[in-house]
Amino acid sequence: MGDVSNESLFYKQIKQFERINELSKAFAANYCGNTILRESIFGIVSNYARKRELPLEVLRYPFKDDELWAFTFVKKGTIFLCVNTELPMCKQIFATAHELYHIHCYAEDINTSTITAGSLLDSKTFDEAAASQEDLEANAFAGLLLMPDSSLIEQFKMFGISKDDMSIDDVLILMDLFALPYKAVVLRLAESGLITVEKARKLLQEDSNHIAIRIELTGKAEQWQQNSGHLLRYGSLLDNLAFNSEQELLVDSREASDKEYLEKIGKEFRGRK
Repeated sequence: MGDVSNESLFYKQIKQFERINELSKAFAANYCGNTILRESIFGIVSNYARKRELPLEVLRYPFKDDELWAFTFVKKGTIFLCVNTELPMCKQIFATAHELYHIHCYAEDINTSTITAGSLLDSKTFDEAAASQEDLEANAFAGLLLMPDSSLIEQFKMFGISKDDMSIDDVLILMDLFALPYKAVVLRLAESGLITVEKARKLLQEDSNHIAIRIELTGKAEQWQQNSGHLLRYGSLLDNLAFNSEQELLVDSREASDKEYLEKIGKEFRGRK
């Protein structure tokens, strides 16, 4: 799963990590509250866009590509965030928080070029090396927002997890609580000082098949390993179609063609003929 010291903003650029940490705290105070976020991150992205008066469409489709996590782009002034529902929910959640950082950089005019050109989070960007400085920061932001130090330390103590004897099963407890991938949890444990870099490396060297077996045997974090490939979310397309239909703004032929087109998209993403 890689080397924690080479892939974490915390170890590469500590001052920038501290800046992102403060940003995540301020962001949570303004848009998230104090609860553990998990899948509410999808609503938080929309809430952020609403408060910032940004046109945003969150689209969730099964892309039939387990390397592709999410991507964001801007077209005709509207931001489109697309999330792959074929992935385990924990990866969808992390990917959405990662892309939220890119959206934030665009909204605050920190850097508008990333999503204007089109940002993309894939397995390599998460598992190996970030494609850009902003991706490195986005990975840090996602982990900090979804698993802040205060909540992590609180749960660590509540479950009586030992720093010295931490096992895979202990990591699974935190994966279950925060709905995050295994590697993201281990990185946050190292960043928060709850485990050493050496311990993090050892945990990251564990065989992925062994981790999957422990998830299956214990049931911990199992719910977040399930995908939602059946789920299709078209943003506001269906709402707009319903509104136009109710207000009789479409001729019958246009309404029928729009419905047919959306049904066609759904069948294609589900792999149906």
